Amino acid sequence: MRDAVLTEIMMRRNANKRISAACGLSTAAVSQWTRVPRKHVETVSKLSGKQPHELRPDLFSVPAHKEIAA
Repeated sequence: MRDAVLTEIMMRRNANKRISAACGLSTAAVSQWTRVPRKHVETVSKLSGKQPHELRPDLFSVPAHKEIAA
C-alpha cells in the first residue's frame, strides 16, 4: 500500500512525470513506489513542497525549531 503523503503528491497533475524527470527515472518506476526512496527524498521535497520529515518520518526527525501545536 502506498504511503498517504506520497499518494497525496501523486494525485497532483503531472506529479509522476515531474518527479520521474527530476530523479532520472521512468514514470513506471516512480508509480511503483510505496514510499519515497531515501536517495530521492530531497528532490521530491523540493518538487512537492513537503518537508523531508513529512515524506519519510522514519528517516528524518521534525526540526527542533518547529513548534508542535498542542
